[in-house]
Amino acid sequence: MSIPALSAVLLAAGTGLAQIVLVPIVLAQTALAQTALPSGAGASLATDPILAGPLPGGQDPDTFALRGTNPALSRSLPRAGARPAGGSASRSGARPRTPPQRRTRQPTTAIIRQTTQQDVSDDLRLRPTVQIPVSGLPDIATAGTPLLRRRLDPLDPYAPLGIRAGSLTLYPALQQSVGYDSNPDRSTVRRGSMVLRSQGELRVESDWSSHSLTGELRGGYFAYPDNPNANRPDGDGAMRLRLDVTRDTKVDVEGRYGLSTQRAGSPDLNAQVRDRPLVATYGGTVGVTQNFNRLQVTVSGLVDRQTFENAQLTDGTVLRQDDRNVNQFGLRLRTGYEIRPGFTPFVDTLVDTRIHDFVVDQYGLRRDSDGITVRGGTTFEVSRLLTGEVSGGYLSRRYADSRLRDVTGPVVDGAVTWAATPLTSLRVGASTGVIETIVPGASGIVTRTAVAELTHDLRRNLRLTLTGTLISNDYQGTSIREQGYSAGVKLDYRLNRWLGLRASYAREALRSTAVGSSYHADTYLVGLRVNP
Repeated sequence: MSIPALSAVLLAAGTGLAQIVLVPIVLAQTALAQTALPSGAGASLATDPILAGPLPGGQDPDTFALRGTNPALSRSLPRAGARPAGGSASRSGARPRTPPQRRTRQPTTAIIRQTTQQDVSDDLRLRPTVQIPVSGLPDIATAGTPLLRRRLDPLDPYAPLGIRAGSLTLYPALQQSVGYDSNPDRSTVRRGSMVLRSQGELRVESDWSSHSLTGELRGGYFAYPDNPNANRPDGDGAMRLRLDVTRDTKVDVEGRYGLSTQRAGSPDLNAQVRDRPLVATYGGTVGVTQNFNRLQVTVSGLVDRQTFENAQLTDGTVLRQDDRNVNQFGLRLRTGYEIRPGFTPFVDTLVDTRIHDFVVDQYGLRRDSDGITVRGGTTFEVSRLLTGEVSGGYLSRRYADSRLRDVTGPVVDGAVTWAATPLTSLRVGASTGVIETIVPGASGIVTRTAVAELTHDLRRNLRLTLTGTLISNDYQGTSIREQGYSAGVKLDYRLNRWLGLRASYAREALRSTAVGSSYHADTYLVGLRVNP
């Protein structure tokens, strides 16, 4: 009996028995078919034309040589003994097989190529992200869109955002405080009063690819409801412009101002005044800096003017002070050499002259003078934690009137900032100078000042600030000496980026050898600060 006939009998006997016996028979038939293939066709079942294409799921046909164990694959193959289309069966009943076509590549090549060699030129996930600088943006402010604000500062989540105005960023601030002042007149006779403090600030920063514009402006007013004669304004500020002419040449332009008042017990007044006369100072500097490799040379010209308001005495008369108005013209030469990055020693020379509006003052003295100040020092930067400038030297000022003694002496100047920790910073400074006076017999006042400020962030929105100042005034040619200090503490609690609360306390004291000039005062303030 032939193999096909035996298979038909087993199928008729029962489905269960056929399933048990069918597998060995199919294996035997497969073995016979392989022995019938020509030697050049290969012995692998993977060369069968039916297996030329990929299996469902992208499976390799070589992995499934035992096709009888895969029902899906078995249904796609012709059954044993079936008559091929257009042909007749052989004598033994087995279908004649033609040799399969010879393959030029492995059957899995097409499957692997379809998976690994796809065209990914349009796949956006594999394209690199290239950031191209944007230029020529339209003016959003003129287009009706709200003004842009600067980026958020991750190191200070409560820092003011500022207002974007073109290429400038403005940081305005308004503060209104109320409190108590134990001595508004700053005199020996203490008469306390409630105090109202109004203050406005503006800080400017540019965002230019070259050049730079920065500045700080401040103005305030003290109002004493219980002592209106002690009301007084105050303010100061400076604007600085840097023009980068070339890589090694730059021009610096600065404008500055200051506003203060004279206290009733000042030796320069020497009278009981009804209110506090104003003292205004303003001026500017223009300088050119040229770099010759490591050598840096700066030439600057400066102009300043100081004016004094006439004082009203308690008896109604007017005390003229326009003879104290003075103009100062100076020329500064500074030469520095960079030894290494962050360390540049320098020599600074200032030559200036002071000319008053009147040739002689009310006492008949000619107070015009010429001066020269020579200083040597260095700028430094240590790991960005300690930065600043310190210098020391000698000054000399000669007066037009021979009755006024020349002023000479050492000078010390400097400003240092130390970032002790990310939460704590310390700033210290010192300065020496000669200011004008009208005290009879005194040629000038040598002033020495030292300041310190320590800030510490208790929390991200809670900052503690400690301040201290030491002053020393020496009236040259007289016996008047003044020693004073001021100390204060401030606590800032920021509710958000634009609104905060501030509480402060300040202590001022001055001891003077002049009669009626010493005083001390305590000021307590609490208020609201707004940063639009």
